[in-house]
Amino acid sequence: MFNDADFQVFDDDTLAGRMVGIRTEIDPKFEGLAPLVIETLGFQTPIYAHVAKHLRRHKNPPMNTWVAFSANRRGYKMAPHIMIGFWDDRLFIWLASLAENRERPEMIQRLTGMLPELAHLSADYEISPNHMAKVSSAISATSLADQLTHYQQVKQADFLVGRQWLRGDALFTALDQQQTLLATVAELRPFFEQLIQ
Repeated sequence: MFNDADFQVFDDDTLAGRMVGIRTEIDPKFEGLAPLVIETLGFQTPIYAHVAKHLRRHKNPPMNTWVAFSANRRGYKMAPHIMIGFWDDRLFIWLASLAENRERPEMIQRLTGMLPELAHLSADYEISPNHMAKVSSAISATSLADQLTHYQQVKQADFLVGRQWLRGDALFTALDQQQTLLATVAELRPFFEQLIQ
């Protein structure tokens, strides 16, 4: 499924070249994975896959690309979602509530109730305050509480929790790669379900 060639897409510094690489190399893999993710989630509520189109890019090539899963047919930024995507040096899976979330106060309230459970995720889970930056930190009760406070106080902050695999990780040559990715989705599933209720 995903391999080192997917990272090579980001070696092209031109907008046109990188977009061709994303469209031909990465997006078909996202589209192939999407039904499996939706099946793994197994919600009665319909879940829609949104492959990033980067339509507002006219000069600079995208630094990352992703597919996002939300209960909103029209989009994902304004709703909680799970995103699977690439930077030039890593693959990520995030459960996300972004700055654009239309129900941000409700998300903060739900996340507050989820913090103890989130803190019990395995040590290879991370958190991040920004879906458009590589910054992340180890998951812990303290870091989760600090990040939620940041999300509550800073208008442009995001709240992300998930896993990342750096380029060269054994995942990219593992026969059970798909199983690992879907297992991560399954672990995030109960939290996602609480956010979309």
